[in-house]
Amino acid sequence: MLNRRIWVVALVALLLMSSLAGCAMGDVAAPDREVPISVDAALEGQNAGMAGLMAGKVTWSEAQLSSFLTELLRANTGPNQPVDAITVWLEPDNMVHARIALKDGVLLGGNNIDLTGKIMVKDGRVMVDMTDAGANGMMVSGPLMGLISSYINGALAGVGVAADVMTDDGNITISMAGM
Repeated sequence: MLNRRIWVVALVALLLMSSLAGCAMGDVAAPDREVPISVDAALEGQNAGMAGLMAGKVTWSEAQLSSFLTELLRANTGPNQPVDAITVWLEPDNMVHARIALKDGVLLGGNNIDLTGKIMVKDGRVMVDMTDAGANGMMVSGPLMGLISSYINGALAGVGVAADVMTDDGNITISMAGM
């Protein structure tokens, strides 16, 4: 299941790269705060997730979630995959911003693809509705974002049965159903 999630992220990155060429000018700006990515934060995130499954509620910081996603990617893909890191910023009202940092030479003019959207629970599943994406001054929105959201939501399908999700500045809390 982890490999499917990792390849979904890589597929989203490649889909965005191929679609950005004919898009409107603009950009998706990342929040202006550092999110450190480390193995220690990834382990903290993993431990929080395991404890949360037992307690029925889990809270992750941006650093824990970003580090966990990045380390999963590194552990479950080979050296030729294009993604270097995944950084997630969490904002109030369930807003989410993600940056897919690509390895050097994958994308002309820069190495980042930025996405924004909203995270929610629908039919017992944690889901995202990505509304905008951009890279190197080019922006994607509209129907293509629905396709990108569906790929990300396919990867999120294994999180479990959720009852509620809430974000604030720098944290996400997922409450599990039946707890």
